[in-house]
Amino acid sequence: FSANAGSAAGVASQPGYVQHHSVDEASQAAKDRPQHHNKAATRSSPLQSETQEFMVDDDGAPSPVALQPCVDQVDAELPQCPAPSTASASTTASTPQKETSVGEQAVPAVEKPKRQVILLPSVFEGRPPVLLFTYTVACGAKQRSMDRAVYADIDGPKLFYSHTDEVHEYNATINIVRQGGLYRVKADSQRYMLLWSRHPSPEVLRCLKPSQKTNHYPGSWNLGHKDLLWRNISRMYRRFGQPYEITPTGFNLPKASVSFEVARHRQPAALWIWKPCSQSCGRGIRVFSSSVSKEEAAEFTRKRGVVQRYVPNPLLIDGFKFDLRIYVLVVSYDPLKVYINDEGLVRLATEKYSESPDTLDSKTMHLTNYSVNKESPAFVQNRDGRDSVGVTGDDDAGSHREFKEETQQASKWSLSELRTNFEQRGLKYEVMLDRIKDVIIKTLIAVEPALRADWAKALGQDSAGWAARGAAGAHVSSTASCFELYGFDILVDRDLKPWLLEVNICPSLSSGSPLDKRIKTKLVADTLTLVGLQPPPNIWRRSRGSMKRPCSDVDEEEDRLRRLELSQEERAKRAVPLRECDNPADALAHFDELAWEAVLQSQDEDMRSGGFTRIFPTADSAKYVPYMGKESYLNLVLRKWYEAGGSDLFTKARDGLPFPPWVPRQLCFSTT
Repeated sequence: FSANAGSAAGVASQPGYVQHHSVDEASQAAKDRPQHHNKAATRSSPLQSETQEFMVDDDGAPSPVALQPCVDQVDAELPQCPAPSTASASTTASTPQKETSVGEQAVPAVEKPKRQVILLPSVFEGRPPVLLFTYTVACGAKQRSMDRAVYADIDGPKLFYSHTDEVHEYNATINIVRQGGLYRVKADSQRYMLLWSRHPSPEVLRCLKPSQKTNHYPGSWNLGHKDLLWRNISRMYRRFGQPYEITPTGFNLPKASVSFEVARHRQPAALWIWKPCSQSCGRGIRVFSSSVSKEEAAEFTRKRGVVQRYVPNPLLIDGFKFDLRIYVLVVSYDPLKVYINDEGLVRLATEKYSESPDTLDSKTMHLTNYSVNKESPAFVQNRDGRDSVGVTGDDDAGSHREFKEETQQASKWSLSELRTNFEQRGLKYEVMLDRIKDVIIKTLIAVEPALRADWAKALGQDSAGWAARGAAGAHVSSTASCFELYGFDILVDRDLKPWLLEVNICPSLSSGSPLDKRIKTKLVADTLTLVGLQPPPNIWRRSRGSMKRPCSDVDEEEDRLRRLELSQEERAKRAVPLRECDNPADALAHFDELAWEAVLQSQDEDMRSGGFTRIFPTADSAKYVPYMGKESYLNLVLRKWYEAGGSDLFTKARDGLPFPPWVPRQLCFSTT
């Protein structure tokens, strides 16, 4: 891509450039800003969830925010992304404006602005670009690097998404997708690039084209349902023992009622927590002791739910119990590629913790759920350092801000603020985080067989596993048709050992506070950029500042990737010589075209990962191989690649390295 295009795309992150908003957005943003109140008033009620953050148009979603450089700093050679308020032909529909009369004065009708698509070229020569999703000004996050961005022709073809009414419509999702230039259509139109819904039905999955993506894997309820999650983890614990002691001991009721009664009588001093299988937001949860009455115990054993040991020694913050919401993105299950977000939420109880059995009925002491504690008079909203004047977005809020008294009193923190608290207390944050990553990876490995079976079953190819492919092209290799964002809820004890509480497969993206808005809006933008929505060639061929790399046609690319697909038997054969290589660098000589495709795709993902960090695979992934049953071919390929040096190999001269001549060179090394 041309240098001019990259420079133009970068104007949003440079000093002296501003983003323009509609009048409706500006007024609503003013309403959303937290006001200065005294502490009592702040504790009385949390801020309301953001509503109608942007101007609403025909599809019921907010209008985009375009990037517009200041007039006195415009380089005439740089393409510009027009502001919504501009009335030029490049920003409005081609139909003539109509005028309406108000008294004797003619007022021109306001036409809706067109939406700007921003492309992110591959870092490799000859590979197609993906869509780049930027952060909204209202969220307050520092804008991602735009050095590699290229603006598509604003008068070019439209791109579409579908958001069904089967899932809640969060502003964080709609605002980012709309700002990314996509228009909304119904799911049955099949014109969408992105389907945001619940788990895809077999019918939907079989109709998905390689260029389409959806935000759930079929069968991920094996993670989201508490009883199924415990079943999968307990199976691994019975096989491997202590390494899989990652969640408190539990029992699926009523099936395991007898076993639970035995455990209860053997541990008379133990505390237990009962959770309904499919509920959320703290609904139905009970904390009780082993000495509970016979009648109450019988009531628990009649209901469908999970009962687990209550972690008796939770780490506290100023005397309050807390848990962590960790955001995890699975880009693919074969190969397994897992990313963790650099920001998450620290959710504190609003009543100081006590180990006394007399307090077990106090939900705001023993439960850290936001839905439970937000109703407490002691709840304090985290304003994320914003004042009543406005938010400039000039700093990465929470990352470099002084740890102030108002943050210490808040009932919800960011992970950055928790890190600061750990430093002040002499606790080892990185040790805790590494242990959390270990819990996440082991959890995903535990449920992978069940998800693999459900994937093949949904496509009517029960024995094909992840190699099953939909009639229209849905697949999991290369640019997988599915991705999934999870919310891992983690409790940390006083030994800094993390305990998995549950996994949310539809984590809330509600922006009920400035802190939530910043973290979750950025989270959605980084997710959609990382998973890689590939536009059709008629989009990037008309981009401003033409891409000078010979990108392949998307249809040709799909045909090429289809030819690379191998049966499970063929993949198993090709894995044999890789396993026999003691030196990882020697294994690279055995990589076929499918293996190199997996390597290039993973490198491109890392280069556009935003606030995400890859935690699997890495150069240390060999320690997880025993838990994987039989390591798949593509998992083996990426493990050998990272053990051999991974991305560092692309920065070295190819002399002496087993790179086939047809593997493209990496031309760009800037991340976004």
